[in-house]
Amino acid sequence: MNLHGIYYSEPVYRPPSEANSLLIQVTEGCTYHCSFCFANMKKFKIRDLDDIKKDMDTARKVYGTDIRKMFFLDGNAMVIPYNKLLELTSYAQLLFPKLNRIGTYAHAKDILAKSDVELRSLKEAGLGIVYIGIESGNNQQLAKAGKRVTADEIVAAFHKCFQSGITPSGTIILGLTGNDDKLAEQHILDTADLVNRASPVHVIKEGSLPVWYISCLALMFPDGSDVARDSAAGKFIPQTSIGILREMKLFIENISDDVKNCVFRSNHASNYLPLKGRLSRDRDKIVSIIDQGLKHPENVRPEFMRGL
Repeated sequence: MNLHGIYYSEPVYRPPSEANSLLIQVTEGCTYHCSFCFANMKKFKIRDLDDIKKDMDTARKVYGTDIRKMFFLDGNAMVIPYNKLLELTSYAQLLFPKLNRIGTYAHAKDILAKSDVELRSLKEAGLGIVYIGIESGNNQQLAKAGKRVTADEIVAAFHKCFQSGITPSGTIILGLTGNDDKLAEQHILDTADLVNRASPVHVIKEGSLPVWYISCLALMFPDGSDVARDSAAGKFIPQTSIGILREMKLFIENISDDVKNCVFRSNHASNYLPLKGRLSRDRDKIVSIIDQGLKHPENVRPEFMRGL
């Protein structure tokens, strides 16, 4: 698809917080095959740098030079080699001098594959935020979902981001284990532990702590995904809406006081209950809202209004 002469590979994937950003197609698809996702259904490719730059040139002509935010599509553009990613971020800054930040999805291993010096250079060139799919802090669930990463590696990726000045925004998935209370409890407790360990207090010893983000979404079943196939075959029983809220409550309750300056959101369209606050500061307030949802399930988002 071309929009105003700018190339896009449909469907387009972006975080909710990048709704007002200029989207630039840097990669297509994803290098990973996660059970809950359909981004990997596209054949993965890194687009030619000249083509990407031409799209930026076109965007400048169409939208002017006042662009403040840009997002590099698709699934995990952080996989691009450092020198090429630096060239693109630098070129974006050249074209759009008022650009405040560039964002991209990033797999933890693609962050770890870049040196501290490289990450700092990317930060200086404009890469301001990376969206990391945590999904779970339980290694068995990570393996089952096809993430090809461990909880320790995700924690290390967050720490590298903090040390380079790049803001990490992590997403967890509620309902990942289906309607199995024992597995769900372990998944959530391990995920809370991962977030606790990922906190910048463990690596930033002087000065103010950076702001970072944790959000949650509820498992969806997009056509063509592994979970959709397993659900249709009766091999995976989805978690109930009440079970999802209980998972969210358990997660919030187990966030430690070491989690500082962390903005929490559940504003993704998949969620049954939109929430916002700060972890761990607003723990009691968030839990109270979840309790109201549990007491009055008729007030949570109906199934037909959920989506990706």
